Amino acid sequence: MNLIVQNILYVHICAGVIALLSGAVAISTTKGKGTHQKAGKIYAFAMLVVFVTGIGVASYQFNRFLFLIAFLSYYSVFAGVRILKLKKLHKGQKAEWYDWLAGVINFIANFSFVVMAVYYALKPDPNVGGVLLSAGFGLGGMYLSYVNLKPFFHKPKNASHWYTYHLGNMMGGYIATFTAFLSTMVTRFELMNSYLAFALPSLIGIPLIIYWTNKAELKFRIK
Repeated sequence: MNLIVQNILYVHICAGVIALLSGAVAISTTKGKGTHQKAGKIYAFAMLVVFVTGIGVASYQFNRFLFLIAFLSYYSVFAGVRILKLKKLHKGQKAEWYDWLAGVINFIANFSFVVMAVYYALKPDPNVGGVLLSAGFGLGGMYLSYVNLKPFFHKPKNASHWYTYHLGNMMGGYIATFTAFLSTMVTRFELMNSYLAFALPSLIGIPLIIYWTNKAELKFRIK
């Protein structure tokens, strides 16, 4: 690994640690308050750095999985931040062109995950773990694009739509970031099965996202 790529990797790791710490603060503090907002801004910027440096390192190493998961993780954060500027979609507010573009790019990137799953499945010695993970991330990422693009052409009915979109996307980005961190640690120190390390954060985090978003929707309905 040449010096430039090594330095990019160091920046990537540092930004990842900052994202994990600031994301944890944002998740655990009162929503809408100063600490939550400040931690959220740090998290969003750190994730941008993680995305850019991750693309660079993955391209150099020809790491297809890291390359594609970089899109999935950052698109979640991008959409989660942008929805704060699109709170009036239910009143006919229009999304910007780059909101559409980001969703389309993420859809294409995650379609590549599905193609990768087919490739693993058709090999003479099928990689079952690779098939399941690639298909899972790919289909999940494509669905994420659909969910975030849907309110752009189908006006939301509830004024609280932005809150659940923000919560779900930011948590989704955090799960993807933690997945990358855990898989790196497992690869380096052999802490557990590598496929389990990729799947575990989603298996725990997605049910929590569903629970919290449903709870938030119920709270807004009561109000």
